[in-house]
Amino acid sequence: MTADTDLDELLARLPQPSTREVFAEIEAARRADAARTPHRTIIPEPVLPPLWPHPDSGVVRFPCALGCGWAHAEDTYGMDEEPISIPLSASPEEIGRIFAERAERRGAVVRGRVESAVREHFAEAHKSQEPPVREVW
Repeated sequence: MTADTDLDELLARLPQPSTREVFAEIEAARRADAARTPHRTIIPEPVLPPLWPHPDSGVVRFPCALGCGWAHAEDTYGMDEEPISIPLSASPEEIGRIFAERAERRGAVVRGRVESAVREHFAEAHKSQEPPVREVW
């Protein structure tokens, strides 16, 4: 089957969910979102970098939530030094798992570094105040 008409015929034969099933799936997703445990962080909302070839492309800034002018910068390109090792026999699922685990490790390192910088900033510049907490997805 290579023609578009063959693909259209194949797709037409696939079972379609009923309206009731679609609404049940939407309702289940809504309930799951409402029941999720909120995640809170002291990391301020990031200012995303300009696009390449701007000299600051890749540098994400986390400005002080109190607006004092301080910001912590993270170079998202420069910190990626860990080699990616994927076996030649890896399945697509295994490749996805390898990349997901690597992203989780890198994310935890960055979160720790940014949280430490924010805490140090508040200890030095805003001595009597705790960093504000915000809810994230």
